[in-house]
Amino acid sequence: MLISEIGIRGYKSFGNNEQVLKLNTEKGELVLLVGNNGNGKSSLLESFEYAIYGKVKSGKAKKWHKLSSLPNRINGELLNRIKFISNGTDVEIKRGISPAILELIENGIPNERAGKANIDDKIEKYIGLDIETFKSFISMSINDFKNFISLTNEEKQLLLDKLFNLEVINILNGILKDINKNNKLRMTSLDSEIRTLEDSIGSIQKSIEKAIEKEKENIQQEIDILTKEMNSKKEDYKLLKEKVDKIKEKEKILTDELDVERRQLSSTQNEVSNVQKEIRLYDSGKCPTCSTDFNSEHFVSLRASLVEKKEGFEAVQTEIENNIKSIKEKQTKLKNIAESTTTSFNDLNYLLRSYKTQIDNLNNKKSRESGESINIQEFQNTIDDLSSKKTTSHDNISICKEKELYYKELTRVFSEDGAKKSIIAGIIKPINHFISENIKKMGLPFDVKLDETFSSEIQTLGSIVEHDSLSTGESKKVNIAILIAYLKLIRTKKHINILFLDEVFSSIDIEGIDSILLLLKSFANDYNINIFVVHHAILNQEMFDRIIKINKEVFSSIEEVQYEH
Repeated sequence: MLISEIGIRGYKSFGNNEQVLKLNTEKGELVLLVGNNGNGKSSLLESFEYAIYGKVKSGKAKKWHKLSSLPNRINGELLNRIKFISNGTDVEIKRGISPAILELIENGIPNERAGKANIDDKIEKYIGLDIETFKSFISMSINDFKNFISLTNEEKQLLLDKLFNLEVINILNGILKDINKNNKLRMTSLDSEIRTLEDSIGSIQKSIEKAIEKEKENIQQEIDILTKEMNSKKEDYKLLKEKVDKIKEKEKILTDELDVERRQLSSTQNEVSNVQKEIRLYDSGKCPTCSTDFNSEHFVSLRASLVEKKEGFEAVQTEIENNIKSIKEKQTKLKNIAESTTTSFNDLNYLLRSYKTQIDNLNNKKSRESGESINIQEFQNTIDDLSSKKTTSHDNISICKEKELYYKELTRVFSEDGAKKSIIAGIIKPINHFISENIKKMGLPFDVKLDETFSSEIQTLGSIVEHDSLSTGESKKVNIAILIAYLKLIRTKKHINILFLDEVFSSIDIEGIDSILLLLKSFANDYNINIFVVHHAILNQEMFDRIIKINKEVFSSIEEVQYEH
């Protein structure tokens, strides 16, 4: 995701004149965002989040803002926008309050038909992150480590689970547990099923004698009922057959009429074309062959008669076209009737054949040597089927027992101590590599490593040093080194070309600040990120590609500070 432009109007301290923050999409830049407290630096970041997600969480309590509180109190209206490129698509989002506005423009084309919910869903798909994860990508504060560094180990792991799809392993583990549970329930169900099948077999065997007695009687009753129904339907069949034949006759008549009209139309069209040619000849003024003047009264009269003749032909043409249209309408109506009638006819024909087949089958059954033997065989078939099911159930129990062992092993593999542990170890390795690089670039005399619980260990001169024993400046440098290592890692998974670092330099000396700025500049260039260092005062200008100042008189405004490198 490459963000190119952020526009803010009417958001909190910002006025009605849109303020625009442009980003470099070609290369990374280190940008100083400077302004006094209360000038609107935080509001700038919030407006960015609001434009994308339609909601904002900020303040010490980190509560969701009421949307009605976002427009400034003087203007009472708000319209924020953001432009970016995602997967080759140029996207612009416009979101506002009073009036409520939500527009999604893709490659210059507004998505006007989609509802708000659909647009919000599509925006999040473009971004690829929910708002909480997104905030962790684009906004970091050393003084407020809840974004990343000071998350608990569990919270860090949950975030990395989401970023690196490790939550899939958790889901799989839960699924496997459910499968194993269902497998046990299946075995219990199969045991019950076997007992039921055994009861059914015994019951069927007891019913054989009674079924034999009723067999022939039931067959004859079925034959009588089917014969009566078939005879009734034969009369309907005859009537439908006559109706189908009449429809076919009408269809032929209409087809013949249509052919006649089409021939007449073609002839009339030729007449119109010929007369039109003669009229155009007179309209030319002179005969192209003999140069006779066509403007004389004689030729004017001839032309008028041709126009009258043409109009007559055109009237005939219109009448014929209306006739054709009428015939086609009749054909359409007749076709619909024919389709419906034919369907009914075919259905009835099929039903009669079905009746005959059933009656023939019943008569064949009745005419066999003994109805008793047929009934016994049918019952026996049922018993055999139930016995087969019983055997299948026994086989399924054996399969379930094998699955139980298999799923137990899979559950072990996908547990916290299985595959996930190995994957986390693979994540820790590049993080520690990045931390080591950052520590060296800042010239710190430490070795810092994270363990598999994401806890940090600091060593100097071969001894372990407690984090709390470091000076404030050293501690913040270490935190920054870890912070940037995390940011490098997650940007290998998801690239977003913007990062806000808020007040990261308090309690750090000038040399320390410059070393951090060099690290950030390298990070910005290597990963094509616009890193905005948010600070209340001007820092070393030479370290920055751009300086942007947030001013505030009545309203907040964005000003690019010009200076010589």
